Amino acid sequence: MYQARVLALISTLLLSTGQTSVSASTHELVAAEDKLSGYKRSAFKHWIDADRNGCNTRAEVLIEEAIVKPKIGPKCKLTGGKWLSAFDGKTITNASQLDVDHMVPLAEAWRSGAWKWTAAQRQAFANDLENSEALIAVTASTNRSKGDKDPSLWMPAKDKCVYTQNWISIKVKYSLTADPQEVEKLNSLVSTCGLDGTTEIASVPEVSPEPTQSAEPSVSVKIITPGAFCAPAGATGVSKTGVSYTCKTSSTDTRNRWRQ
Repeated sequence: MYQARVLALISTLLLSTGQTSVSASTHELVAAEDKLSGYKRSAFKHWIDADRNGCNTRAEVLIEEAIVKPKIGPKCKLTGGKWLSAFDGKTITNASQLDVDHMVPLAEAWRSGAWKWTAAQRQAFANDLENSEALIAVTASTNRSKGDKDPSLWMPAKDKCVYTQNWISIKVKYSLTADPQEVEKLNSLVSTCGLDGTTEIASVPEVSPEPTQSAEPSVSVKIITPGAFCAPAGATGVSKTGVSYTCKTSSTDTRNRWRQ
């Protein structure tokens, strides 16, 4: 029985009108035992078309990450285009050879806390287009090599430090936990990547590793960008200035956006 906290100071890009500024804030990644039963991929509804423009989440990621933009045909069929797979550094010119990877795999998310979430929360996680590190287009072979493994069992051939920071960022964003082997590996990577000044381990009192199924999930307030596309309809969040918004359509726009 154990629990530890990794306090990670992660720089986050904040978009303002006409400018990009950088700020940093302190987050915590809680260590806890994984829940090893009950996962079904169908519990995470994904590749939805949140903005109803004909392109689902997978296609939106491929379009956004292309270094040479593909042509978008009927039913969002992509032709042409070029991508750079961050996991292995390969250049790909055929979208069918790419997978869209969940930085934190769906099964790993389930094990580390998503089992407590509602179906709507799991859908939002599986289709997260707001956090650029959440979904990434990579070669199908590297994505399948990764599978549902955490960093203690798999790391990409390239950009290990970026991968480490993105992994921590997504786990913190969604209040997901890390198992002891994962924490050990992350600590090693933090040291190797020269992040010692921004991350430290602190022991905390022992707690039950897993609440009962009937316990209410702990849900953090979602920080959103007003006017951005969102999912699912009815979700709520607040802007960085503390104003509350709802994911909904309007009388003149049938697409879900963050609106007051």
